Amino acid sequence: MVNYEPDVSQLLALYQQLEDDIIADMVRRILKMGFVSESTAYQAEVLQTAGLLYDDILQLLANRTDASVAQVRALFEDAGVQTVELDNETHEAAGEAPVDIRQDSGMKQVLEAGYRKTLGTMRNLVNTTANATQTAFIQTCDRAYMQMSSGAFSYQEAIRSAVRQLADGGAYVYYPTGHRDRIDVAVRRCVLTGVGQTSAAVAKQQAEDAGCKYMELTAHGGARPEHAKWQGQLVVIQGERTKAYIDGLKVFTLREIGYGDGSGFKGWNCRHNWHPYYPGLSTPNYTPEQIKQLDARTIAYNGEKYTEYEVSQMQRAGERKVRALKRRTLAAQEAVKNAPDDATRSMLESDYTAHAAKLKDAEKQLKDFCKQTGRRNDTFRTQVHGFGRSEAQKAVQAEKKHLTEWRSSAIIGKTVDAVGNQIYVVNRIVVVKGPPNGITQKVNDKGGVDRNYYDSDGCQTKQISNNSHGHKKESKFGKHGEHKHMYIKNEKGIPIHGEAEELNDSERKENQDIL
Repeated sequence: MVNYEPDVSQLLALYQQLEDDIIADMVRRILKMGFVSESTAYQAEVLQTAGLLYDDILQLLANRTDASVAQVRALFEDAGVQTVELDNETHEAAGEAPVDIRQDSGMKQVLEAGYRKTLGTMRNLVNTTANATQTAFIQTCDRAYMQMSSGAFSYQEAIRSAVRQLADGGAYVYYPTGHRDRIDVAVRRCVLTGVGQTSAAVAKQQAEDAGCKYMELTAHGGARPEHAKWQGQLVVIQGERTKAYIDGLKVFTLREIGYGDGSGFKGWNCRHNWHPYYPGLSTPNYTPEQIKQLDARTIAYNGEKYTEYEVSQMQRAGERKVRALKRRTLAAQEAVKNAPDDATRSMLESDYTAHAAKLKDAEKQLKDFCKQTGRRNDTFRTQVHGFGRSEAQKAVQAEKKHLTEWRSSAIIGKTVDAVGNQIYVVNRIVVVKGPPNGITQKVNDKGGVDRNYYDSDGCQTKQISNNSHGHKKESKFGKHGEHKHMYIKNEKGIPIHGEAEELNDSERKENQDIL
């Protein structure tokens, strides 16, 4: 069944750019703050700076108003035209004349009402950003001021923490309920829900005008349980339900599918659609077996099988991670450019280097994930305004700088474990400044093999050994004394070697090649 899906990428780009500009503005302003020790003077300075920031955000929003309005209108007009054209074929086969929505006053009214409602909701949400950002900025400044004035943090440490907090905070919108979302997430949900509801209303209006009594519901993998029971089935939109089943499809009422309810059909984040169905003429688009297969685990990744929905969610998580790291990298870069002294600049450059290394690693993981699962690596979803080719090259160079010393003196080869994870064969083991999110392998003094696992900061988190090292205490583990040690960071952030533990099933599977 052909299904129309609106492309909101250009609209989201406007608001992702807005968020990036807001973060950069906050970073620049916090680095220009004097953080004077006298409390009253500090309060006056932070309130004045926050006021200027508020004015900046209002201007940033105003600069995007015309473009965002035009994009939303274009999305609605395209959705209306596409919806009618998709359904025209079915109605024509039933003897009904094709419809041009641009010439149908009733459908045009439905489309216009949906557009105005969505635009109003979006504007109300976006307009909360200025207040939310101003509040977040003041809270970040207050936190940095308290850290410095108490003596718990140096100026450089407090600024480093503040830059990271501003990058992670970004720009949020607040709903009347108090719930908050990132601005691009809120805009996407608002517009997709509005377009979806309006296109469904247009399709329903067209079907009613044609005298069509039933609509067939689309189906997709990962549908929430209350939607899964009616997807791929029929719904009666006119008159009473007189049959429980038609052509093997169960017939539901509008109330039963939650039409008009936020949690039902075409409610929040609902991806289902519907199309006209004429009994005796139309044929079902899905068999019961096809619907069951929508949630079958058929996609392989790192030796495991996943459903289409699970894979899509895993990809979205990877994309969010990349975009978050790009924000951190750009925030650190902006901070370096505006650092007031060499000591602060040096610390911020160190942060930039670390973020860049994590970013490139996250991008590699996402690229590998898409390659294994056959999905398209949608770089648009991970883009950050201002992070172009030159910034990417700087990130690559920063990553190389972060690892040069370790690599040149440690790596003697490469291998893979039993499930295909890349492993560096090394001549020495480090607990810090190792390969971020990587694994190393070294032959130990007793002739066995030690594998060492690192987090995104290059700090060791675990060691797996395939023998007991000749130690009586560790010989009781496994068949040959194979065991693991977890590493926990102390108060100085240094990973400390823990007690020996038994390997779990997953660890045994990954390291079967050395056990």
